[in-house]
Amino acid sequence: MKLIHCADLHLDSRMETHMSAEKATRRRSEILGAFARIADYAKENGVAAILIAGDLFDRGTGTVKTRRFVLNTIAAHPEILFYYLSGNHDESGFEPSDDLPENLFLFGSDWKTYRLGDLTLTGCERPDPMTLSLRPEDLNIVLLHGQIVDALTASGENIPLRAYRKKHIDYLALGHLHSYSSYPLDERGIACYAGCPEGRGFDECGETGFVLLETTPDRKIRSRFIPFADRSLHEISVDLTGIATQNALEERVDSALVGIPSKDMVKVVLEGKLPTDVPLDLNQLEEQLEQSFFFVKISNKIRLLIRPEDYAHDISLKGEFVRMTYAREDLSEEEKDRVLACGLQVLCGEEPTLL
Repeated sequence: MKLIHCADLHLDSRMETHMSAEKATRRRSEILGAFARIADYAKENGVAAILIAGDLFDRGTGTVKTRRFVLNTIAAHPEILFYYLSGNHDESGFEPSDDLPENLFLFGSDWKTYRLGDLTLTGCERPDPMTLSLRPEDLNIVLLHGQIVDALTASGENIPLRAYRKKHIDYLALGHLHSYSSYPLDERGIACYAGCPEGRGFDECGETGFVLLETTPDRKIRSRFIPFADRSLHEISVDLTGIATQNALEERVDSALVGIPSKDMVKVVLEGKLPTDVPLDLNQLEEQLEQSFFFVKISNKIRLLIRPEDYAHDISLKGEFVRMTYAREDLSEEEKDRVLACGLQVLCGEEPTLL
């Protein structure tokens, strides 16, 4: 039997990348469409059930339009069973007035178990591990949503991992963290975060998708991560130390971005130390990169290349500014670099570009 473990779709989410209203709307639509694509993948690959381990919606129950899309998608796949545990973002998940399809099964505030042959699916929104009871002869999957901690007692949204050991769990299907991770629970089972199927911000870079589960003839559960994102997010650091022209800047950045698909979203973090007289136009760089990728964000962490000893006896306003800045004890070295970068460019009649 095949199953899909997914989580953290965050439908109706606000986009955290500061993209335009048009692109944000498009991206929200793509994330919504990811749910339908997962259902289609399940149908095409003989998957019997989809397990949603929380945060299907980003806020409460989502909009009426989005809930209707989800419910229509589920109803359109009657051959697949959907098991939904709400998380800390989506709370109750659906409204009482919603007409729920017959192939959608919900978990509540108490432990609830569904049986698929000799496989059991158990979940709880506010779990007490002490009251969880599973039969050792069954194949047991447990759905939880929260941050796992190495503890024996629960606290807030935390999941005390040690309290779930020796509970006859074969697979602990987790939601809450947005990147895939898997590790042993005990000698019998594993715990796994599926991550989010589609990234929304640059804290969700890299491959995203879901976990494909399959029961084996020797009564084990085999798991495999399936990358599934329509667009991926990338954060790329570029050291600009040593460049002297705008062309050199653009060439170095272009070289760092080779191989990234044009449909993806990219955050370019500019680093290194540069003199204040290096003419950089970061707006021009961003405009050029926007022609190559769906979305681009420039993060400027360039530091000023300056030697304090060169200004030790400089009697100009610039020299006094440098000495006063370096003498301040309430600023870190990085903060001093940024203050100097801005101030010296202003003193030269330029727009500050190194902040």
